[in-house]
Amino acid sequence: MNNWIYFIATLIIGFCLPIMASSNGALSKCLGSPVASTFGIFVLSSILLGLVILFSKSPSITSNTLSNTNWKMWMGGCIVVINILTFSIAPQKIGVANMLVVFIAGQIISSIVVEHFGLLSFPKHEISLQRIVGIILIVAGVVLVKKF
Repeated sequence: MNNWIYFIATLIIGFCLPIMASSNGALSKCLGSPVASTFGIFVLSSILLGLVILFSKSPSITSNTLSNTNWKMWMGGCIVVINILTFSIAPQKIGVANMLVVFIAGQIISSIVVEHFGLLSFPKHEISLQRIVGIILIVAGVVLVKKF
């Protein structure tokens, strides 16, 4: 499959992040708790994912497939909970644009570190001068968005 579809899908999801942050914050305010709104979001997400699994005929999880996992493979679940909680609280405190630009900077910097050291089974991709300049430009962008 052409990789452009993944770039387009990622761009579309990127467009959705401010909407998600705004709706999470509004739900948190309405329910009176970011924890309650995060729980509600996960209940809805679980129902929707269950429907996707049902209609896509995805393979189900078995004890055999679970036994092939390790704790590192489940870190994403913890990170998602923290992410949704952050998206429920931070936009109200620092604004959606500030939250997202810092979020994206964190993702890029973390990705470069993961690739540099080949963590989590990723192929190594050494940090280069160009990547360092990219990080500096991203941090400068964070400062500009925050300041203006």
